[in-house]
Amino acid sequence: MPDISYSSTFIPGFILLSNEFILQHMPKANGTYVKVYLYAYQNYVTHTPGLSTSGIARVLGMIESDVVEAFHYWQGQRLLEMVEENGALSIRFPEGGSLPTPPPEKPTSKDKNQEEEAKAPVSKVVRVEHKPVYSPEELAIYQTNPKISRLFAKASSCLGAPLSPPNLSLLFSFYDYYRLPVDVVEYLIDYCMSNGGRSLRYMEKVAQDWSDQGIHSIEQAKEYVTRFTAYRPIMNALHIRAARPSESDLVFLNRWLYEYHMPVELIVEACERTWARTGQASFPYAESILSNWDAQGIRSMEEVARADESFARSHGIPAEGAKAQDGFHSYIRHDEWDYDALERLAQNQLFSEKS
Repeated sequence: MPDISYSSTFIPGFILLSNEFILQHMPKANGTYVKVYLYAYQNYVTHTPGLSTSGIARVLGMIESDVVEAFHYWQGQRLLEMVEENGALSIRFPEGGSLPTPPPEKPTSKDKNQEEEAKAPVSKVVRVEHKPVYSPEELAIYQTNPKISRLFAKASSCLGAPLSPPNLSLLFSFYDYYRLPVDVVEYLIDYCMSNGGRSLRYMEKVAQDWSDQGIHSIEQAKEYVTRFTAYRPIMNALHIRAARPSESDLVFLNRWLYEYHMPVELIVEACERTWARTGQASFPYAESILSNWDAQGIRSMEEVARADESFARSHGIPAEGAKAQDGFHSYIRHDEWDYDALERLAQNQLFSEKS
């Protein structure tokens, strides 16, 4: 983040701290946040020029994103005010006690769970503007933290060689820039290694994805991996090689898995039939198969086979041809399907239900 400017009417030369800060705010605040507050406040009072978040981080021996996060914390406590405009950050401290508290909003009706969630503290993930490159000297300082030292050792062991300073810098960005806890980064390394992803660049893509998904605990990471593990064979059946499903694809995938509660093997079967029938990754076409199976209560491959046989008998089709004809619309020839119209129909249906 760029330079910081101040708006102050204090007379420089000495610093006065309010009893409110010392007695009420300081005891419950993270020690790092207190260091940032005191250092920034001293520079504010003395009108020190050329101050930046990276400069504060260097002086205090911490990472820049922790400085930014500390500013957000103190702003939430009404002990400073930040204004970010055109990449510049301006800070103002109150001249007596806390900043004025905004008037409370008119209460709305909430259920008990929503009220508890509203009372819970919010952990704000803050990224600096550009991903930093950490010098060997900075990395040496950060390795004094036992967790970071353990992380570097684990990565070197998994990758089979000591990591170079650029690779250590990239790995440290998973924690500092992408804001993933150390234990989550360690789990990420194990997950990538189990999938054959031995490249740190590949791991960075996973780290960015997890960060974007708001993952900040082992439990959340495991749940996300479980979901993605279910998505992968379905995407393979549709010949989709993307790293992760698109948002529109997720609408269908989650519907099949968590609304229909359809076993993965049946979803894969429907997608394989879709590809064989259409030659494309048509989610609406697969939806037409799976919604039909869901309506019939079909939940196993044996029930699919019986449905195919029943359809074949009722339409005079050889039993071995029922699967090739998708079981429930075999009387429609392949070249009679309007796939564009089918896709529009399915998407309109999903949009209407979401609305």
